[in-house]
Amino acid sequence: MSAQLITRRRRAGVTALLTAAGVLLATAGPAAAESAKAATSMTPQLHEAIEARIAEFQAQVGAPGISVAVVMPGADGTGPEVTTFVTGTPTLGSGLSVDPTTQFEIGSETKVFTSDLLASLVAEGRVSLDDPVQQYAPAGTTVPVWTDPDTGQVTQITLRDLATHQAALPDSALNYWTPCDGVPGECNPQPHYTRELLWEGLAQTQLLWKPGTNWLYSNFGFGILGTILADLVEPPSGSERPAYEAVIRKTFVDALGMTSTTLGTGPRIATPYASDGSSTIYWDDTNALAGEGGLVSDVVDMATWTKAHLGYLPADAPQGVQTMKDTLQPQSTITTYCQAPDDCSPVTDFQMGLAWQLYPAGTNGIDAAWAFKNGGTAGFSADTTLAPDRGIGVTTMWNIQRASGSDPELGIQLLKLILQHEDKPVPDDKPHGEHHEPAALADTGSSGAETVLPVLLGLSLLALGAVLVVRRPRRPVSPRR
Repeated sequence: MSAQLITRRRRAGVTALLTAAGVLLATAGPAAAESAKAATSMTPQLHEAIEARIAEFQAQVGAPGISVAVVMPGADGTGPEVTTFVTGTPTLGSGLSVDPTTQFEIGSETKVFTSDLLASLVAEGRVSLDDPVQQYAPAGTTVPVWTDPDTGQVTQITLRDLATHQAALPDSALNYWTPCDGVPGECNPQPHYTRELLWEGLAQTQLLWKPGTNWLYSNFGFGILGTILADLVEPPSGSERPAYEAVIRKTFVDALGMTSTTLGTGPRIATPYASDGSSTIYWDDTNALAGEGGLVSDVVDMATWTKAHLGYLPADAPQGVQTMKDTLQPQSTITTYCQAPDDCSPVTDFQMGLAWQLYPAGTNGIDAAWAFKNGGTAGFSADTTLAPDRGIGVTTMWNIQRASGSDPELGIQLLKLILQHEDKPVPDDKPHGEHHEPAALADTGSSGAETVLPVLLGLSLLALGAVLVVRRPRRPVSPRR
């Protein structure tokens, strides 16, 4: 595999304006819909406006296919009302169309699945957020600590630090490329990065600063967290891969009926495309780093997952499902944001839940407190944006890598549109994107019914020349895969 396919590491950009002061209210659930403004249900006007915005976005990023689900409380406030939109093709030149069962890699949105597992184990009393990572390390492994140069006080990394990107760890381990004979870009190391390499990589790491202070996005940190939790639930008997998928299935995925959510690839997965429109590799993050970015899913499953985080749950839902909304509770207020170890600056209005980035109303022009997580791989992009106290969520996926230096977040755009929408006619001359020709945008009606309606498709692949590198978040920002 050429160095053009894989250079250092991955992710998709994080875009959230970190401006005015405020605190995120992370209450979730159907009852919160009472505070919603006019756009509490999918009116024909809002439906048409969302279709137009998706069409514009598709032309902007050159995505072959896009899949979107919008969750709302509905006109009566009891909800949830789910509408899905799909457009384009899973594979260029195939003549096929994306439908609600088309699978996409979700990249770093996997991190929220890892934090969902963490929240469940905390509720069971099996772990504490303040447990030191050393407690879960294999015998003979020494987890690095921070020693204050003035006082000599020692600070250990905790599970909370891993789940909030405050563990003082780099984005990737020093030995990340070991499966490729240490040569960056020579192969895809992820399916071959074992538990043994993970713990060896952690032992080799020197902490950048005191854990629990500065924020620096770390895929490595979430890989460690996913393996710790998987091994706790399903202890390994040898050197087999951590049972990450089996554990999240047992905890909440199967209970939610999310049959299309799996590690690696799936039978209906779209073709991945690099940001220049060329074919690229599947991520295949299926070993000890799986908890940071290995899952694929479809829009039906992701709508279900979004509903659970908003608190739209049956009373008899198992604990592993009930605690998913707890990941939206603020865990840490971030005051120093680092996009690289040597590039840190103060920030305001940025809190972390467990994997979720949390922002107060007014940031990024969103008229509600909101939560965000996105993901990106070599050939896929995704994001989920929630307004928990309004009972509204948007989850999106598309099969092209974000271009280097570009962080388009469709979920943020659509949530803003929903919150600003008024029940009024949409003018006939609404923009659809300069080169957008009518084709097929599909809608799955309220309450999860699936109906396909023709609307718009346009492909305007951008020759932006990219590699499988995932870039670091920029300010103003929110992390990604």
